Amino acid sequence: MDKYPSNSFEYLIESIVQTEISQLLNKLNDKTVKDQRNYLTIKEVSSMTEIGTYTLRQLTYARAMPHLRVKSRLLFDEKDIAQTIKDFKDNGWTDPENNWDVKTVQSDIEEFQSKKEDPILIDEVIRKIIREELDDFSKEILSQTKIDKERYYGRTILTIKESANYFRTSPSTIYSLIKEDGMPHLKLHSRFLVVLEEAEAFLWRETAKSYAEEGNIYWQRILQKLDWEEKERNLAYEKALKRLEESI
Repeated sequence: MDKYPSNSFEYLIESIVQTEISQLLNKLNDKTVKDQRNYLTIKEVSSMTEIGTYTLRQLTYARAMPHLRVKSRLLFDEKDIAQTIKDFKDNGWTDPENNWDVKTVQSDIEEFQSKKEDPILIDEVIRKIIREELDDFSKEILSQTKIDKERYYGRTILTIKESANYFRTSPSTIYSLIKEDGMPHLKLHSRFLVVLEEAEAFLWRETAKSYAEEGNIYWQRILQKLDWEEKERNLAYEKALKRLEESI
C-alpha cells in the first residue's frame, strides 16, 4: 500500500525521488570501466579532418577547441573536437550563434565570478520523504559504490610507461610533469604511479590556465567555469561534513 494518496503532493515528491534513485542505481549497475580516450596528435587530426595544422592551431585559440597540452605537444580526442570541426566546416570563422563574441564571453566570465551560493530551502515533508527513500536504497547504493570503487583502483592506475603510451609522449616527459609541474601521482617505494582520471583533470586545467594567463579570453571563460565547479564541489563536501558532524 502506498504511504500517500496518489493525488497528493507527498506522493508526487516520493515518485520523483524514487525515479531519480532508480535511475542512479541503473547507471551504477550498467556502468562499465570508463572508456579510455584515444588521443591524437595534431598531424593525425589534420590527416583525419583534411584541415591544415595551422588552422587547427588557430581553432585551439580562437574557438578554444578541447585539447591537452603535454609540455609542447597538443593532444586531441576525436569526440571532444567533433563539434568544433563540424562548426568550422559548416560556418568557417563566422559565428552565427555569437558563442565567441567578446562581450558575450566577458559577460560569462563576470557571471562565474559573481556567482554566490543560494540558500537551499526544502520543506520538512520533502526532507522526510527523501530521507525515507534514501534509507530504503542506501544498502544497494553502498554495495554498487563499493564495486565501482574497486574497479577504479583496479583499472585506472598506470605505470610511468603506460602513462607515456596513453598520453603519446615519453617516460621522461611524464617524470617531468610529476616532478616539475606537480601532476598528481602515487609513489610506492621508488616507483611512481599515475591515476588516469586525476592526471587528465590536472592536464586539462593546466592547459586552460596556460592559455588564460596568455590573455586568451575564450580559455579564461573555460578556466572560470572549472574554478567555479571546483568551488561548488568543495562547498558540497564541506556541507556533507557539517551534516555528518551534526548527526553524530
